[in-house]
Amino acid sequence: MKQSIVPVVAWREGENFIRCIGTASIVSCSGYVMTAAHILMDPFESGYGATRQGNRMVLADTLNFGVFVSYSPAYGTRGFRYFGFHKFWLWGHWKESPLIYEKDGFEYLTDVAICKIAEMPHGAAHQPLNLSLNQFVPGEAAYSLGYAEMADVPMEYGKDGMLIQEFEMDLFVSVGEVMRVFPENHLQKDVPAPGPSFDFKAKIPGKMSGAPIFGAHGAVIRGVVSRSFSGERHAFGAMLGPAMGLPLDEPQITGRTLRTLMETGNEGMARVQGAGL
Repeated sequence: MKQSIVPVVAWREGENFIRCIGTASIVSCSGYVMTAAHILMDPFESGYGATRQGNRMVLADTLNFGVFVSYSPAYGTRGFRYFGFHKFWLWGHWKESPLIYEKDGFEYLTDVAICKIAEMPHGAAHQPLNLSLNQFVPGEAAYSLGYAEMADVPMEYGKDGMLIQEFEMDLFVSVGEVMRVFPENHLQKDVPAPGPSFDFKAKIPGKMSGAPIFGAHGAVIRGVVSRSFSGERHAFGAMLGPAMGLPLDEPQITGRTLRTLMETGNEGMARVQGAGL
């Protein structure tokens, strides 16, 4: 499971620790990754490695920003690889602040975001999780797995380069009942989570933002953790279904979405069949 559900990390060159920001899921064999949009904005919001240039957030050359993917048990050893984000997509618009001392913010259309990491070496494939277009219904059980309260990772620099000290990388499981769904939240702003959302009765500790939320008894991802309340059994999830049709355009590529990637099969994304999934 740690090859599919991964911690999002960031550090600038020369720093003596690695920030553990949140959680993400690998959703294709080729390295497409899903997390919460506000996780991707953290380097800008927290001021440690990103700036706004026009309508884009640009990462500093000295910033390492990506995920840790654990080795397969088949290797017979413990450890992980770091994969940096080569590209990422989040949807919304910049909102300029009228206050001189306050920097501009980003207003999200949805809290679902997509990133791209490199393919696995030696012809191996990433281990993706299954996605579903269907939304939750009230009363249904929702399951979430993520790196709750994962501490920042200490490191030091020696003659052999960067040395990462031992740290814990444990998954936390949370289960709760879906209470309400807000498919028009991007228009009506019914709840504080951005975009089409749902709320569920589950305890979601910090660092689980961006974690996958499963339905169908844990079979498929239907959303990502968007917002939670410390110490309470109440959290919001961003709906995956409405985000499946948002563009993953690049300068030379248009018309591509998560849904088209799933339908073409070129990226190794599972095509989920069956009612209720």
